[in-house]
Amino acid sequence: MPAISGGHRTLADALPISGEGPVVDLGCGPGPTLRALRERLGPELELVGVEKELPALEESLAADANVRPVAADLREPLPFADASFEAALCHNTLECLPDKQAFLREVARVLRPGGHLLLGHTDFDTTVFNASDLELTRRLVHANADTQENWMDDSDGAIGRKLVGIARHSPFELADAFAWVLLDTSFAQGGVAHGAVRSIAASVRRDHHEDLAARLDEWVDDLRALAGRGEFLFSVNDYAVLLRR
Repeated sequence: MPAISGGHRTLADALPISGEGPVVDLGCGPGPTLRALRERLGPELELVGVEKELPALEESLAADANVRPVAADLREPLPFADASFEAALCHNTLECLPDKQAFLREVARVLRPGGHLLLGHTDFDTTVFNASDLELTRRLVHANADTQENWMDDSDGAIGRKLVGIARHSPFELADAFAWVLLDTSFAQGGVAHGAVRSIAASVRRDHHEDLAARLDEWVDDLRALAGRGEFLFSVNDYAVLLRR
């Protein structure tokens, strides 16, 4: 079983839940935040994971009778009755939705009065690498923050810093705001920094930044050299708002 990253634990811990449930994760992916919720709240709480296509949940969640995967397009009305849930989570999904307030109105509809939504997003424009060529690194980071993948209806690499403003125009009461830093000093295969580098490389190639693509190998070699000397650092800011129905 893969370890739960600090970011998923932070999300799970920040969501107020009485223990009645159910709780829904809107844009759950394979379910690392659902698993963090399960570890925090025990085996009886009903959890629901939503993705556009039926989510392929981690093995432990797929075998869990109290975890329900649901296929739903978050651009459309949610397939749940009014006041169905005690609480909801949504992380790194809002950026892709063309009508963010319509989505939030739907989440408000399916939450019980007094229920909470924890709405979070990485602010990709805050990505930091310790690298020898600062100007090249800034250009690569911004190219990735500004990219829009083919499956995305919308893109905003600075959406994390906008969550407070989005929340204040929503049907919810803004109860709190949070920030934390994802940090990696190892540049290990499969780690957070390694994944960010892969994402940057894919973005500059997909968007035909030919000058940047030509320097990717040089940049990655420099990061590896810094890691070999114990000087590597990667970080990116995550933000979240806690909203009350």
